[in-house]
Amino acid sequence: MSDPSRYVGRDKESRATVIFVIGLLIAGVALLTLFGSGVADRALDRSPIGLRAIGPWLRQAELPARVSHPRLHPRVEDLGLRVLPLFDIDLGYEEGPPETLEDRMNSTTLRDIDLDNFTTKITEIPTVVLLPKWRGAMVETGIAHDQSLIPLGDLYKLKNQIGLERAGLHRGGPEFAEVEVEPGQTIALFHAQTFVASILPDHCRSELAFAGGVLVMACDQDEVGFPVYFVADPDLMNNHGLGVADNAAFVPALLDRLRGSGDLPVYIDNSPDLLTTIEREEERQDYSRGYEEFARFFDYPFTVFWAALLMVLAVLFWRGAVRFGPLDTGERFAVERSKRAAITAKARLLRLSGSDGRMVADFVRTQLNDLAMRSFGGQPMQDVERRFLTFIARRDPDLARDFGALADDLIQNAASMPEAQLHRNLAHYHSLLKRVVTIHGPV
Repeated sequence: MSDPSRYVGRDKESRATVIFVIGLLIAGVALLTLFGSGVADRALDRSPIGLRAIGPWLRQAELPARVSHPRLHPRVEDLGLRVLPLFDIDLGYEEGPPETLEDRMNSTTLRDIDLDNFTTKITEIPTVVLLPKWRGAMVETGIAHDQSLIPLGDLYKLKNQIGLERAGLHRGGPEFAEVEVEPGQTIALFHAQTFVASILPDHCRSELAFAGGVLVMACDQDEVGFPVYFVADPDLMNNHGLGVADNAAFVPALLDRLRGSGDLPVYIDNSPDLLTTIEREEERQDYSRGYEEFARFFDYPFTVFWAALLMVLAVLFWRGAVRFGPLDTGERFAVERSKRAAITAKARLLRLSGSDGRMVADFVRTQLNDLAMRSFGGQPMQDVERRFLTFIARRDPDLARDFGALADDLIQNAASMPEAQLHRNLAHYHSLLKRVVTIHGPV
């Protein structure tokens, strides 16, 4: 029989293994939660106010277009026009991520962008800036409700930061405003948001009038020689707006006109970071690799890889160390193997000598002792078999009485029993043993 003391150590190791596996799973989930920032960005891009659809739509309309990607860094010289949606009402303040659903619903900043990055973007190449209009509730519910709108007063600081402090904004009611921009081509906006035509900034001019206001205006930038275009209502180009009226047919023509001559692509810039590069000829560029370079390995999509790896390791570790048990190193079970070898050798000698009864008696005695030792933690004690039967009797007195009497009979009298009686008693013993195991646990 096995050494009872080894079960205590195995139970402790099993508990430690389970704790380790749970730790790996928690680490994987935490990695996804804490560093999987790309999840929120993708949800925003796919929402009604995102710009996921415009890139493929422009290419289908035979207008070359590229969509920003955090791992791709196109050259500014290879781009003709940038489309930059703003989901931030204060470019000078970095707002932390919302913690609750209510916070996400009421959030007016859905993607933080630094003011310096914004200024660099609009001075690199001609840029179409889409002003913010909707709260996070539009992302969460997809319903264009009055309460999902950002109050116009909350856009005051943003207008000052982007040079539109003198521009006024007007917003229509809960209905679609429609304007025919070309013969047979109508654009429509819900809760239409426009610039007030009578108070445009001095350096700005109207590019597209809409319902008595200005939907698109161009503002000169003397330091770079090309304008920046501001679209008052982002619904003209976002996922929701492209499905309304003839907006989808009008947007490619508008962007093609603003892009000017040439065949350079329109760049849909959904990133708050500076992803574009500038070609510098005959100029030395020094590159240094620091913590930021290393930290990229823990940004999306690498976070998904690391989290999946931790979870797979947890499952493999559990399967190898818990489900199938630890490896038999040889040293740990040396005593048990020696004991088994001795019992096997003794059983063989008894069979050769025809002493099956003595072999049965030794087997029952050893098995009863092993069950008793396992029940009381492997500590040697007097009358351990009697204590074990008392333990069984607390749950099933009849079973304890029958099993104890039969085991004692086999231990004392098996050597002198006729072979037929010995087989019957041994079969009865095994049937009672199964019931004992049901109460006690496997042998």
